[in-house]
Amino acid sequence: MAWLRRIRSLFRRDVHSRELDEELRFHMEMREQRNVDEGMQPAEARRRARVRFGNPTLWRERMSEIDLPLLPLTVWQDVRFGARMLRRHVGFTLTAVFALGLGIGVNTAAFTAYRAFFARKLDARDPSTLVNLAVILHTGATQPVFSYPDYVAYRDHLHSFSGVIATSLPQFLTVKAPGGVAVNENSGEDSVLGRLGLFPGMNNDNDEHALTMMVSENFFSVLGVGAIRGRTFRAGEAEQLAASPAVLISENYWQKKFGGEPDIVGKKVLLNGAPVTIIGVTPHNFVGTFVSAPDFWLPLSLEPLVHPQDNWLTDREKGCCHLRARLAPGVTLGEAEAEMTLVANHLRALHNRQSEWWQPLHAAVWPGSPFTIPLDQNAGLRICMLFVMAAVVLVLVVSCANVASLQLARASARQNELGMRLSLGASRWRLVRQLLTESAQLAVMAGAAAFFLSWALLQGAVVLVANAFPDEYGTFVFHVTPDLSAFAFVLGISLVAGVLFGFAPAFESSGSAVAASLKASSSASPGRRHRLRGFLIGTQVAVSAVLMVAGSLLIHTAIRSLSMETGYDDAHVVSLNLQFPEKAEYTDQRKSVLLQDLKPRLEALPGVVEVTDGHAPDDPDFREAAVSVNRQAPDRSNRKATLFYRWIQPNYFETLGIPLLAGRTFPGAGEDSAVVSQSAAKQLWPGEDPLGKTLRLGTDRQYHETAEPLPDGSVWRVTGIAQDTRGVTLDGSDSAQIYLPMPAEAAPQYPVLIHANVDGATLMREVEPALAAVDPNLSARLLTLEQMLRTTEPFIASSMAATIASITGLIGLLLVTVGIYGTVSYIVVQRTREVGIRMALGARRGDVLLLILRESARPVVAGLAVGLVLAVGAAWLLRHLLYGVPILDAVSFGGVSLLLLGVALLAAFLPSRRATLVDPMVALRYE
Repeated sequence: MAWLRRIRSLFRRDVHSRELDEELRFHMEMREQRNVDEGMQPAEARRRARVRFGNPTLWRERMSEIDLPLLPLTVWQDVRFGARMLRRHVGFTLTAVFALGLGIGVNTAAFTAYRAFFARKLDARDPSTLVNLAVILHTGATQPVFSYPDYVAYRDHLHSFSGVIATSLPQFLTVKAPGGVAVNENSGEDSVLGRLGLFPGMNNDNDEHALTMMVSENFFSVLGVGAIRGRTFRAGEAEQLAASPAVLISENYWQKKFGGEPDIVGKKVLLNGAPVTIIGVTPHNFVGTFVSAPDFWLPLSLEPLVHPQDNWLTDREKGCCHLRARLAPGVTLGEAEAEMTLVANHLRALHNRQSEWWQPLHAAVWPGSPFTIPLDQNAGLRICMLFVMAAVVLVLVVSCANVASLQLARASARQNELGMRLSLGASRWRLVRQLLTESAQLAVMAGAAAFFLSWALLQGAVVLVANAFPDEYGTFVFHVTPDLSAFAFVLGISLVAGVLFGFAPAFESSGSAVAASLKASSSASPGRRHRLRGFLIGTQVAVSAVLMVAGSLLIHTAIRSLSMETGYDDAHVVSLNLQFPEKAEYTDQRKSVLLQDLKPRLEALPGVVEVTDGHAPDDPDFREAAVSVNRQAPDRSNRKATLFYRWIQPNYFETLGIPLLAGRTFPGAGEDSAVVSQSAAKQLWPGEDPLGKTLRLGTDRQYHETAEPLPDGSVWRVTGIAQDTRGVTLDGSDSAQIYLPMPAEAAPQYPVLIHANVDGATLMREVEPALAAVDPNLSARLLTLEQMLRTTEPFIASSMAATIASITGLIGLLLVTVGIYGTVSYIVVQRTREVGIRMALGARRGDVLLLILRESARPVVAGLAVGLVLAVGAAWLLRHLLYGVPILDAVSFGGVSLLLLGVALLAAFLPSRRATLVDPMVALRYE
């Protein structure tokens, strides 16, 4: 068969070559003999035969195409030749690999980080069969939190699952170890974020806090995970656990706090003062359904042991747990969802008629994830992910344009070579394929470098994140080691990028190679190539301008959000969160007595000006309520607005330094009076005097703790107007506030706010003896309101966005600098003869320098103009993240423009100046 003969020929190249030579000789001799027969002399006959026959090498290649699969051979030749060319021009190769590797590395890191965090599976055996459970309320909201009685019903009646598990949110419990077992104390100040004041530890030297996850007894058996020492909990052993309370300890915490003590199993610890026995050690870095490895795992049935005043296990209206399950063999998501919907609607009758659970429900079942609601329902997270992905893709665009401009400039210096190859019979497609092969080799080299670079950076980032949080936040676990999917992603990006940045230069170079080779000098590039090169440089500048303007806007926002005018004294007021022992003897009445005993002691401390109770304006534990102004309970027909409200004491405004603009605070006990902020007054009574007006609040369908007071039912009369404050949101929506008089019995549920003229560290040293004097078992956490501002979600989000945008913008600026410098360097080398002629004819060095700089600056200015227009659109898309910064911020747009233009001119100046220093006679002889 013909194809077998062609393959055999690959392994008999010498024989095949001799056969081709013999055939070519035969044809040549036949033509020569024919010429002799026609009467020509032998010498003339031989010459005419060779002219008529043509290029024997070309005929040899054409004949080889018939007998050999030529494509693999020529590709291998292209690869070898490309490798020699890249090795010969080491400077160009390293620059291109650096530029493209940086772009690919950033994208690889982003892809791996997304997969490690957002697309991570649950930490279990066969995680593909695990699912998350939730219900869709009649309002359309997804509710992933279930009560414990409902969990038991789902666990016992759902047949679509081989097991249903429940987990609580991780909790901080105090831990002490009796019996001589050493527990090392920790401090949040030892962590990076603790030193920054973002996530401080529990500020009491006498207590150790441990992150504890409460799980159902069947948690480990359903996940298919065992203990490395001892045993785990077993399904159905709630009664045995109640009689002999047990806990599991993580291997991470065992090593870190107990030094890997071999006889840890059987030891007792006190969690929130309750004695429990360690019965097993979970595997290293086991996170289960969370993103960090907890310190302890406690059965949900023992929750009353550590929280004696809670009624989780019996209250059907109190949400406590997130549910996950393992699908039974052969069951689909749709079938499981249908069965769960049926059971959920049967459970409705057991709920309070005023509860949202009494309304019709629909179940939601989706693949297992640490996130309790589907990611596509989190608009803020989705915007953040799109922003990050868009930024890293733009970095890759800059990288590709960068290397393409370098390739185009370098190809201009190869016109003689390419023209010669065309003259010798090579087709244009053959040249394009050769140039694309070199580009692909560069891309693969850059991909290999990016693969290892991104791996190293991600490993470093994981260590940084793990060390950033205080010990009591557990051990954050992210699997960022690139696997085959990551490698395939890198390889795919590398090859696509190779084609992208090599395609245009290859066609441009091959198309003009013949014409350039026929010119006396190939130093002058065609105008079309000038335009393409300018377009590539302009593209880099435009994309970098967008990235840098976005980063500048977000940095400006972060700075403004930190230094914004809050409307209260955030520098001298601290929030003291008291933590009472969770024991039965600490009743609400005793807590009130302890608080009343503590407050005079705090007021007597040096530097303390005022003490009050309540949530600060930047406390994230805020509450909302619907408001009506017609003395009727708020409903859909008469609701005027939905506003924030706070329970406060009469001296709240004096303590925080919030001015009262009109009226007064609460006249006395027994009066249902309220104070409203300026913004709230304008929303509720626009153009009217709010003093003396009445309002009613409704908290239906708003989140509240079970024991906290609710403002429903009363008619509140406005007695004062307070100045607006800022703190929770960057858009100022939290300025509309309603302040209500706090019931005396509710004071222990709220932080103590202290206005002091001393720093927080000094005040904490003074507060600890006061706490110990009242009750040695009291612990507290103290933060300045300025520190609390830094922990709010909007501030953290804006800071993270500013960091990401700044990093990508700086990478873009670096790539632009490298690209312009490399491109101008090649152009200057190409124009050395022209420079020599100009200077020989009398041109001054300064004139030549300005000429080259002017030509180099044109694409930069054009790209900058386009980039600024695109940056306006980007700023508009980011407008919800901007605080106190206009979309057309002069500092951001002007500063970025000057910086980019200055860097671009500097990058072009260095090689341009070097060209003007060349001796004219040397330049005239340059070829």
